[in-house]
Amino acid sequence: MAATLTDVRLVEGGAAEADPARRAALEAPFLFQIGRDCRFRDFAFDSSVDAEARRQLQGTLQAAELIVPPLARAQWVSRHRNSLGAFDATYTLDDAAAADGAPAFSRRHSQYIASSLPLLPPQLGGRMRVDVLSSGTQATLDAKGRWVSHLNGGEHLRVWMGGKLLSDVSSQVELERLDGARGAPAVLASLDSGRFAWGDAAEGARPSAPELPPAPDSALAALTLDGALADFTSRLGKGHNAVHDATTRLASYLSVHPEAILGLIARLRGGTLPEQLHSVLFLALEKTGTLAAENGLAAALTDRGLSTQDRMRAAVALQDIPRPSERTAQTLIAQARGDRSDGEERQVADASLLALGALSHRVDARMPEVARLSHGELDMRLRSARGTEDLSVALDAIGNSGDERFADTLRTYTQDSEPLVRAHAARAWRRMESGTLEPVLVEWLGQEQDARVRRSIADTLAEQVREEDRAASPAVLAAAAAQLASESDARTRAALISLLGSAANSDASARLALVRQFHRETVPDLQVLIGRYVRAEELRP
Repeated sequence: MAATLTDVRLVEGGAAEADPARRAALEAPFLFQIGRDCRFRDFAFDSSVDAEARRQLQGTLQAAELIVPPLARAQWVSRHRNSLGAFDATYTLDDAAAADGAPAFSRRHSQYIASSLPLLPPQLGGRMRVDVLSSGTQATLDAKGRWVSHLNGGEHLRVWMGGKLLSDVSSQVELERLDGARGAPAVLASLDSGRFAWGDAAEGARPSAPELPPAPDSALAALTLDGALADFTSRLGKGHNAVHDATTRLASYLSVHPEAILGLIARLRGGTLPEQLHSVLFLALEKTGTLAAENGLAAALTDRGLSTQDRMRAAVALQDIPRPSERTAQTLIAQARGDRSDGEERQVADASLLALGALSHRVDARMPEVARLSHGELDMRLRSARGTEDLSVALDAIGNSGDERFADTLRTYTQDSEPLVRAHAARAWRRMESGTLEPVLVEWLGQEQDARVRRSIADTLAEQVREEDRAASPAVLAAAAAQLASESDARTRAALISLLGSAANSDASARLALVRQFHRETVPDLQVLIGRYVRAEELRP
């Protein structure tokens, strides 16, 4: 389908934004593919549309995505995924509104699935957290039920890193489809599809490096570091997207003032900046994307004058810098080999190893030398690990990397004498292909005696299904149904229920296993979870 947004209005803090270039970019035509279930499959943009406009356009469309079930239902649950993570949305058909033949329904956004959010060192909160404070969408399909005729929705989210609020965002999306006699925009009639790129740009068309922050305006560029920090602090409380905007603005300043980066780190070291600002200042350094910023983060990682938590923040920032290189990997490797006899140095070393694994997964095949360096270091750490804690960290880093070359090695840890090691080994498969992990985990699930380990196995299988947005395979369904009948751990049962629920629409045996579990389930919340996948009339005694 070809589409365009018209009459775009940009509002920040209640005031309309007057940037005509930005508005024009958001009104540029785009293409998208849509599945039979109304899910968006892919997007394509004209080569002239900048990366920020593409991100905003795609985010707007994903906020309006609807997923309808293959069978007629009055209520259903579908799995969604956006740039933050995965969540389940509950849909309810509005019988009264559908009386004229145009199906209408509401959608409610549940909390994000914790395992789909980024994994961080425990001292930085373990994972990012997204609180859904409010959410609601009402939509009407056309009379033939093919796609959206009208949609109105909004949500209020807060994004946290540990105890630090990164972003407070409210969004409102209102869509009305214009086509046929009502007059689709004329610009759609003369599109040159050859100028549009689907998904990731082709290798030859990719830019040589990701975009850096926009250049600062002249007033910002003229400030001293103290002035830029005062400007940064003053903006943090303004608007729902204040953290994003403030960190991007400070990053733009630092990108043209490389000398200010070491000055900023000196202020962090000297304790002259409030502790509550430290996490967002490291986010600004990460966004800066210049070599000077990477050098500054590398210096912060090794600076014992900084707090342990700030050094760990530097490791996390290095894994996500816009332009990583072999040098980035080598910096993390050097720190991962730090003094493990000292408790605080050990924390920084562990954070660096976890960051190395995440960096390897992020660059994947695009930077084979980084992948080679990461694999060698993770292999060495796994072989040299002494004690449960060392093994667990090495296994977590492998899980961050998704490196399938470790698959055979991981099999040996399914028999480790320590349940904690086995649990971390089960999670280490989470980013590998289903054909690699399923045969091992399916067999292991039915044999494992420790509840914590079974929970990790079930969580990993469920996360794989969510990531690939598909129904669980017959082998996984059979293992989940067999284990569910005797499983004593409620959290493991929840993961098994979600696995069976992924296929409840199409697999009668999965649906039957859920019905049987509903009648023997002792935890009300799990009965509610089963009700998301099975119709109420099927659950009656």
